[in-house]
Amino acid sequence: MTGEAKHTVSAFDDELSELRANILELGWRTSLAMADAIKALEQRDTTLAGEVVSGDREIDRLAARIETAAVNVIALRAPMADDLRVLVSAIKISALLERTADYARNIARRVSSITAKYPKKLRKTIAAMNDAAKDMLVDVVRAYAEGDVELARDVCERDDVVDDLHDELTKMLIEFMIEEPAQISQAAHLLFISKHLERIGDQATNIAEMVTYTVTGAQPKVRDTESEKLAA
Repeated sequence: MTGEAKHTVSAFDDELSELRANILELGWRTSLAMADAIKALEQRDTTLAGEVVSGDREIDRLAARIETAAVNVIALRAPMADDLRVLVSAIKISALLERTADYARNIARRVSSITAKYPKKLRKTIAAMNDAAKDMLVDVVRAYAEGDVELARDVCERDDVVDDLHDELTKMLIEFMIEEPAQISQAAHLLFISKHLERIGDQATNIAEMVTYTVTGAQPKVRDTESEKLAA
């Protein structure tokens, strides 16, 4: 191999490493936004909620940089096979993480509308749903970092837990509305929050499918979440 060829391969490896590092940073920022959004909800901390909302802009910029970098590498390097799969996955995963952060932002936006302490059983179910969805997100980022297909598949299987908790919480909130008509507005906000958490679980599942695709080449079964617009 000539010196020029070695330089080219080394530069390409550096570009892939930087891309991977940026995706891991995006995953970390998204996980933190989700954790802070729920913390703000639990504590009715509008200042922290505002930080989550304003911080979403940096997440958007990072996701855009990742996409631009990946597209540029594809255009300049004309990668094949495994390398091309890595780059395509990077574009998809960054978009899914950015969308996940949007759900966290939307949860934070609703914090100011929760003015009263809702019943303990509702708080416990929301906390359980948040923990399940957050763990999925953290683990799928780790699966990406380590190329761990088994962990990615485990994340997919755990989405049923989040879905079941969403169904349970929806029923509880409807009952709460009937029992406490004066709290209908707040209960409606909590319904949206529950839906956002359910969607975060879906996005973690989508990312897990992309991790499996990156490692094995198996076509991902990405869920369609575009049919429902994000409620601000």
